[in-house]
Amino acid sequence: MHFSVTDATNSLRRALAASAGRYDDPMQRRYLAVVLAALFGLAAGCSSGSSSSSSSTVPATTSPSGQPSAAAASTAPPFAAIVEPFDPGHPAQPQTTPDNCGSELTTIGIEHCYQGKTESTDVQIDAVQQAAYNSATTASARAAIVAADSAWLAARTPVCQAAFTTGGTIDGISVATCLLAESTARLAAVKNVTPPEAVLKSTDSTDPNDLSWYTTPEGSRIAEIDTQGDQTGGAVISWVIIGGADGFVINPKQFYFQDGSFTDPGIIEPPNPAYHRVATGVMYQFGIDYSRLSHDPNATKGTGGYLYAPGTPVAVWR
Repeated sequence: MHFSVTDATNSLRRALAASAGRYDDPMQRRYLAVVLAALFGLAAGCSSGSSSSSSSTVPATTSPSGQPSAAAASTAPPFAAIVEPFDPGHPAQPQTTPDNCGSELTTIGIEHCYQGKTESTDVQIDAVQQAAYNSATTASARAAIVAADSAWLAARTPVCQAAFTTGGTIDGISVATCLLAESTARLAAVKNVTPPEAVLKSTDSTDPNDLSWYTTPEGSRIAEIDTQGDQTGGAVISWVIIGGADGFVINPKQFYFQDGSFTDPGIIEPPNPAYHRVATGVMYQFGIDYSRLSHDPNATKGTGGYLYAPGTPVAVWR
């Protein structure tokens, strides 16, 4: 049976009126009024408690608009903007730089130019990720954004320093160029933009500073070295991998030669690297002998190349 505060009020008033005539002593009437008022307060409190208990079952993690409530947001780590290791003390800020960093006259000038372009790119990454963080409807989604950003940024410098260890001044330029490539790839990834196929230069140099590096959306780095020919007229290619924030799992089938309709999957040089995970910031090499190149009907056109194609080709070295 439903018993409202109004019902309680009316019943208590009737009881007070009916009993008033039985007590001639003013003290007795006052005592009766106090008792009945206390009973009224108890009835009202029960009704209020029932209402409060009912409302407490409504989920409080999201607002009617679908945005996280203050309680849900407070359980997620705060958004962390990128702070550059080369410009510490504040979040990344837009920088003014020359269009062509190679036009700078000093090594330091070239490095600063690439660092400035990196910082401007990181400002754009922050804007995209801050918007995603603000629109996330759960604390776990926000935490995932913060964790991914943190892991990528922590890996970026070790990845870029892994290869360039000659001790020469060129290393600083190569690292600065790598930082920009890492941030450019990251920006495309967080914006869900597919960049055009990268066309890179093949070389037989073993100096990492001379290699043409491709940066994956996850931050791993890939290069190739045309190490030698083989007895069939083919070529042995050494593929160089540096693992990004999530490492890199090698699938040799993703590394092949193609020239139009002609394809040479190559023969894997031992030890077989299939499904080896390259750790973050670690450089790893494996070889593939492309022994069928002499059968390429388009060999004289110079249109063929060594591809990295994890699904569709994303990079080719010619």
